[in-house]
Amino acid sequence: MLKNAFRFLWIGQSFASLADTLYLVALITLLYDATGSAAYTAMIPFLRCFANLVSGFLAPLAMKRYSLRKLLVFAQFNQAALLLILVAVMLAYSSTVPTWIILLFVLLLSWLEAWILPAKNAIVPLLVGEDELVKANGTLASIDNGVRMAAWSLGATLLVAVGAKNMMWISFALFTLSAIAMVCIRTRETAKQTAASLERSSAWTTLREGWIVLWRVPVLKAVAVLEILEGLAGGIFIGGVMLVYVKELLHQGEEWWGFINASFLLGTIVGGLGGIALSRWVDRRLGHTIVYGSLVFSALTFSFAWIHIPIAALLLNFLMGPAFQLRDIAQRTLCQKSVDPRMLPQVFSAKGTLMYATFGISAVLMAGLTDLLGVQSALTTAALLYAGCTVFAIAKRKLFLSASHQTQ
Repeated sequence: MLKNAFRFLWIGQSFASLADTLYLVALITLLYDATGSAAYTAMIPFLRCFANLVSGFLAPLAMKRYSLRKLLVFAQFNQAALLLILVAVMLAYSSTVPTWIILLFVLLLSWLEAWILPAKNAIVPLLVGEDELVKANGTLASIDNGVRMAAWSLGATLLVAVGAKNMMWISFALFTLSAIAMVCIRTRETAKQTAASLERSSAWTTLREGWIVLWRVPVLKAVAVLEILEGLAGGIFIGGVMLVYVKELLHQGEEWWGFINASFLLGTIVGGLGGIALSRWVDRRLGHTIVYGSLVFSALTFSFAWIHIPIAALLLNFLMGPAFQLRDIAQRTLCQKSVDPRMLPQVFSAKGTLMYATFGISAVLMAGLTDLLGVQSALTTAALLYAGCTVFAIAKRKLFLSASHQTQ
């Protein structure tokens, strides 16, 4: 493992995750103050999803031209620059900043964000050996979820203490620190890999490469199907649906909405730490981890839908975290081991585009089901989709187990 390089990666990711959450808290507050409308604030997640979807699809064009390290540095420095420009615009307006300006910057910041996740996932195999991928992925997942969980609480505190505009300055500083950390990364990228990234090909060919690999490699196609089913179910956990669940099924106040979200994040942190502690065991059983992780998560989601005791709901949501995280680590590691490192950026971009598309569909689907049939029916539908993941994973278990053994 290139320990210093990997350390700079997770340090940079931590600064970026903290900055991302803080500027979102600030912008949501500024937008609500400007409009007094919850509908306008809902435009922020919609625009983020839209920008991530389009930018993620086009990301291979940038990844083909630049090294992963340069792309990470470029994205983080430009996010910092955009926040600096936005702060300057805010200072130029003596009154409230126009709504369209805030939404435009949300779109631009999210456009850059869509490059970071596939680049980060693709650069990990260049920093660590194959036998350390599970541990590395577990480390990144635990740190990211831990920072994000702390960031929402910190964001609320800072909002009261320093105000939304000053939080933008803090986010600018954090994005700058993230970019500096990324500059310090040194990879094991070979001259052959660098030359391959500069090969001339049409834009359409470049955009198709990741999708072709995703379709032609059986284990990648199987993982993609799992992630589509998971994505279609995942909209059940968006804020609005969970708020209805807390009020109508648990009969609790809005503070329990925060408790439910925090319990799941805490569970994912435990799952990530479990991935680190059991990295060798998980690495030898990637296929088993995917199958059993899907089974446990599906069973817990069914229980969550039908057990309406608040403490039990918290416990179930917490237990979902390790099942979700360990399965996710196994799927990501299997993909990293099954693809030529030169093609990983394009493959992860394609996977990211699928994720954003299915999540966007799911958010609308689950919100609609909640309004039409009630939140319990929506949760049960999500549980059935997760059960579909389990059935598919069991049907493909020989493929997963075979691919897992071949990567040893």
